[in-house]
Amino acid sequence: MRNIRILTTVSLLVTPTAGLANPVEGPGATTCAQFSNMYRANSGIEDSFFIWAQGYMSALNMNVMTSKLPPRELAGGVATHKGTIRSYCTDNPLKNYMDGVIELYKKLPLQKL
Repeated sequence: MRNIRILTTVSLLVTPTAGLANPVEGPGATTCAQFSNMYRANSGIEDSFFIWAQGYMSALNMNVMTSKLPPRELAGGVATHKGTIRSYCTDNPLKNYMDGVIELYKKLPLQKL
């Protein structure tokens, strides 16, 4: 029941305004300030956000691989990865959670192909 309330809250926060184009859906479209407030209220919410982040970074990897470029190493360091995004959001409350994920992605090492 608690998870349903959390997911409902997240979905309401990221519902786009009618008539505006929104290229990103889900937790990534949430502002860092909103994420930080939700995290302070219930740190378990971070898992839902980070699952989205992992999917987004996987999609970024697939995109670079179509250009024959090396993907980023996504494995390991989950706690560190989450902390990097939290720090980004604390420092950039007006940015979106997705922006923190992109900053993390850029810091990850390239995979050796």
